[in-house]
Amino acid sequence: MPSIRCRPGFLVGAAILLTLWHVPLQAAGSVARDWEAFITLALQADTPQAFAEADTLFQHLRPLSPKEERDPARLVQGLERLVRFHRQQHHLTQAEFYQTQVLQQSEAQWGVSNLWLVTPLSDLATIQFDQGHFSRSRVSWERALAIVEETANPNHLLAVRILAQLAAIALAQNNPEEASRLHQRMADIQEQVLMMETPGDAIVLAHQAQYQLLDGHKEVAASLFQQSKEILMETSGPYHTTRVEVLTALAQLDYDDGDYPQATELLKSALAISENMRGTHHPDLVPLLQKLATSYQKMGKLNQSRSTIVRTLALVEELYGVDHEQGAEALLALADNLRLENQPGPAVEFYNRALVVWRNRDPVSGTGLLRTLMGLSRVQQMQGRLNAAIQTHQEVLGLLAKTVGIHHPDYLAAQRYQAELVTELGAKQQIVPATFSGLAQQLQHMQERLRIEGELRMVQDAPFVPYPMRRP
Repeated sequence: MPSIRCRPGFLVGAAILLTLWHVPLQAAGSVARDWEAFITLALQADTPQAFAEADTLFQHLRPLSPKEERDPARLVQGLERLVRFHRQQHHLTQAEFYQTQVLQQSEAQWGVSNLWLVTPLSDLATIQFDQGHFSRSRVSWERALAIVEETANPNHLLAVRILAQLAAIALAQNNPEEASRLHQRMADIQEQVLMMETPGDAIVLAHQAQYQLLDGHKEVAASLFQQSKEILMETSGPYHTTRVEVLTALAQLDYDDGDYPQATELLKSALAISENMRGTHHPDLVPLLQKLATSYQKMGKLNQSRSTIVRTLALVEELYGVDHEQGAEALLALADNLRLENQPGPAVEFYNRALVVWRNRDPVSGTGLLRTLMGLSRVQQMQGRLNAAIQTHQEVLGLLAKTVGIHHPDYLAAQRYQAELVTELGAKQQIVPATFSGLAQQLQHMQERLRIEGELRMVQDAPFVPYPMRRP
């Protein structure tokens, strides 16, 4: 067999070929790891800096990654978090970009005419409307409406919300005739809904009311909730799980309107129904008790509020143990109640107990930790412990800087309160030396007076010795 002689050029070419053969495989693996890193970062981001890093990584990966390297469900969750962050920061252009990515991923997962697309389309249309891009918003809403009409039916309750948004766009574009037509179609659908007479239909009404709430139509939502409640009373009796939800929603509407007595009565009814159906030690009682305690507090009935909170705390500790976040919420509510009753000493104790739970659960960005620190700083101010109040509130500023940024209204309000504490401390430090100076002067005058009075007393008490007369 003849021998093969390998020339240097051949070896170099083979090495280059092998290198080029392996690069795509390595790059694909690297991209897959990068996509996993992006999803993890987006799901765990809790500071503006972390969201900015996720933005940068996504922009780098978007043109590079093959679709099979992505986890669709987790990717959509990460993108949705970026949408929420940018909306909170009022970065609507970025929010629209990421919501478009959510829609594209949803289309790839479910197809272009699936009913599941209505939600991402609705969110995209809302962002576009908030930017004043009415034409783009109308296109998104009309596509959502077409999907509802094709996959459900033209008179589905989902259509009512979409028609309301299209009517708002028509008014914004000075087209009142179109808005009137859309409102009439909404009325026709709702009229059919009002003829429902089964518990299931009442549930649909309650869900439609929730949609109206999301759109800010409180009066329409209240009417639908009331109709749902009446249908349930007629068709299922007073004890029905949806009736608890409807009563709670109506109570929330009254609470938001400042009608605390009516909200309290509705919550008491919901609590009684829930206790009758589930017993007095069920987890579903906890949120009802919390809302009832808050409503009592708003009415100024602090004793009833405190007893309700104490019951909530006992139930949470029985169900979940002493280190559960629901227990921390109850401790925080009890501390707030005591602070409002001008009992700073016991309030500090419960604030500190809540802090222990929050720090163990969510030491970085939890709203519970933030609210507890704010309450603690106020009660320390009540006690005159201004240095402690300033130190506590400094942690509040640090948390807000990490979570919402230093330009957010919440941070600016907290900064103003910190300035008030510092000013109060400075005034106190100026008063104290002046007070001590005045006391010192008074003491000196008193000592001088006592000395003079003492000398006079010594002269008066001395025995009389007659002055000897000289002999002539």
